[in-house]
Order: sequence, then C-alpha cells, then structure tokens
Amino acid sequence: MIGVEEAVGRLRTLSPERSERVLALIEDLVDLQALEDKQDVEDARAALAEPGEDIPLDQLAKELGV
Repeated sequence: MIGVEEAVGRLRTLSPERSERVLALIEDLVDLQALEDKQDVEDARAALAEPGEDIPLDQLAKELGV
C-alpha cells in the first residue's frame, strides 16, 4: 500500500479529468466504508439483543477446537 504523500504526488501528475475521476472513486470508497461501518454496528446491536446465555470466547474456542 502506498503512503499518503506518494498518493498525492501521483495525483498531481494526472490530467485534471483523470484526477477528478480518481477523487470521485475515493469519495465513493469513503461512502462505502461508512455504510459498512453502519451495518457492522447494526449487526453488533442485533447480536447483543439476541436471547440466550453469553459464552466466553475462550470457552467457545475450546468447544470449536480452535
């Protein structure tokens, strides 16, 4: 993975049209990450609301042989 400074340097070498397309893709990725984060939180809340006994991780790992 490249660093931020290298990415900015590469963006400066692109044509204005291409750099706009790249920036639009980055914005789309940021939006997608936000949606995924929101879904993760919703999934975690749903899992916590499930009825039943909580099982400690080490017990579950032992039962699964992990």
